[in-house]
Amino acid sequence: MKYRIILILMFLMVGILDCHAKREPSWMKEMPLPANNTYIYVRESGEGKTAAEALNMALVRVFQNTANRLGKTFNEKEVFETLQRGTNYVIVSQQYGIPINKVDQYEVILKNGSYWVCVLCQVASMRDVVPVWDKGERARNVTDGASLAKSIIPGLGQMGKGYMKEGVATMLGEVALVGGGIGCYVAAQKQLDIMNRAGMGTESFMSAHSRYNSLKSTSYVIWGVAGALYVFNFIRAYTLEPKPELAFAWSPSLISAPNAVVPTVGLTFRF
Repeated sequence: MKYRIILILMFLMVGILDCHAKREPSWMKEMPLPANNTYIYVRESGEGKTAAEALNMALVRVFQNTANRLGKTFNEKEVFETLQRGTNYVIVSQQYGIPINKVDQYEVILKNGSYWVCVLCQVASMRDVVPVWDKGERARNVTDGASLAKSIIPGLGQMGKGYMKEGVATMLGEVALVGGGIGCYVAAQKQLDIMNRAGMGTESFMSAHSRYNSLKSTSYVIWGVAGALYVFNFIRAYTLEPKPELAFAWSPSLISAPNAVVPTVGLTFRF
């Protein structure tokens, strides 16, 4: 029995890891919006014989993209060779005055053995602007390991990735199933007490025995469903793509009229 449980857990873990391996980061499908107006997000890709070469090519294209927008000169070949020698892209960014900040990267090994890397970077929004980089947490995936740990309490992992309704439903469902199983088991024990009473007739005994078996079996079935939901809760928390962060910010502002200035409070939605 122990070996069966171990094998089942191993298969579940392999399934989870397989799902995770096939996932693409959320920014591959939809570009995130910046948290302030000093930078924008840029996504570029590169291909090479090694992962480092592919990454450097992608970074060169980010530099080129940014240089073109800022109207600055840029030597693509020279920068690529510099990166290939192991120079950090931050140093290159400072040398050319083209501010970029790498947020995340996604790597794929192609069938021909070469590497394809896609990078998400934050770059200066306009010339002569000093960017204030955001941490980029909305662009990254919420840590899957952390979501897995939170799921010890059913539903918290889904909530942490922004799926509040699913998380609450999972939590309430688990509580209802465990509570229902306990209720059926307690009711079965009461039937057992009735069976143990002295002077009970055969018909009453058989009726209580039937109810006892029925309630006990039902409690085991409910607990089995609760266990399956508990395991599924871990899988969902690990494989779900996190929703973009939604933040609310109150800020004072002024509305100008022909002969007056009216102070107001503005509500900003940030995705």
